Amino acid sequence: MKMKVVSILSFVCLMWIIVPGYMAEADDRFVVLNPEDEEIFNVNEVGYVFSKKGLLANGSSSVGAAPMVLGQDIGNRGIVITDRAATNPKRIYFGWNVGATHEYAEIFALQEGVAYKNLILNPAAGYVGIGTTSPSYPLQMGSGAYVSTGGVWTNASSREYKKDIKQLTKDEAMDAFTKLNPVKFSYKAGSEEKHVGFIAEDAPELVASKDRKGMSSMDVVAVLTKVVQEQQKVVQEQKTTIAELSRRLAVIERGVKSE
Repeated sequence: MKMKVVSILSFVCLMWIIVPGYMAEADDRFVVLNPEDEEIFNVNEVGYVFSKKGLLANGSSSVGAAPMVLGQDIGNRGIVITDRAATNPKRIYFGWNVGATHEYAEIFALQEGVAYKNLILNPAAGYVGIGTTSPSYPLQMGSGAYVSTGGVWTNASSREYKKDIKQLTKDEAMDAFTKLNPVKFSYKAGSEEKHVGFIAEDAPELVASKDRKGMSSMDVVAVLTKVVQEQQKVVQEQKTTIAELSRRLAVIERGVKSE
């Protein structure tokens, strides 16, 4: 009997908190007040939900002053925005990866049962920064590299970004140059386009990435520059030698003619 009394009393107290706010506003509205009669939560007549402090969903707890915190279970998706289509709906997914552990975050667009969709950042204007909070180009990395407004990829090359700076020797450049093997190829992910370049696994260590899966075009340019510079020295020496030989030949010819 006591349990029933307590339950009825609890319900009456709850209604005492909720009803005044409900009755004070328009019909078809749900309002929650705190003991000081402050409105802390409401659902208005058209379905909008308002919370004074924040929303904590799926067992999450507050994180600083974040207005909304969603708890994501292992094996499930985080936030999903859908177009509500009856078949093959288009959705945007935000959250941690689906798996036994949350190792990385994902953002992607997908039309269910059809294909992944394009994900566009700043379609009209604005810049995108990765590792930087103040990008000055359409895409800029924290390392200083960027894609210019004209679409040119520019490597970070300032002295302030570098250390252990040493001159590339003639022998190092020539050794790498002779080991470079240009090839023609297509990428497996885009076989309709043809390319020329190098195979990282076959490239000399000087210009190959540490994992032997990639190459920097600037590294190859540096090798070629050094080789051409050395060749230009040889060409200049040969021009000087030829000029000297021509001068001597002219002297000999004049001597022969004078006899």
